[in-house]
Amino acid sequence: MTNTPQQELKYKIIQQASNGWFLIDEQAQNLTKGQCDRMLKRYVRDGENPNDLKAVLQDDVRFPTAPKTDKGWLPTNLL
Repeated sequence: MTNTPQQELKYKIIQQASNGWFLIDEQAQNLTKGQCDRMLKRYVRDGENPNDLKAVLQDDVRFPTAPKTDKGWLPTNLL
């Protein structure tokens, strides 16, 4: 990815799980550097292990973000 001086890099925060690295939260993507730093500090303050968190570029091919999936149909009239 080539960036012009006017183009600001965007980041996302991923978390290591037993089966790989995944986006920690839907809001933890398309972040500026400052937003990313603040969110990382908040996750650590809220109890996340800092060794399991990583900030990467939004379009880093090593860590693709899976598209948001529909949760499917949920029954509402069970009784």
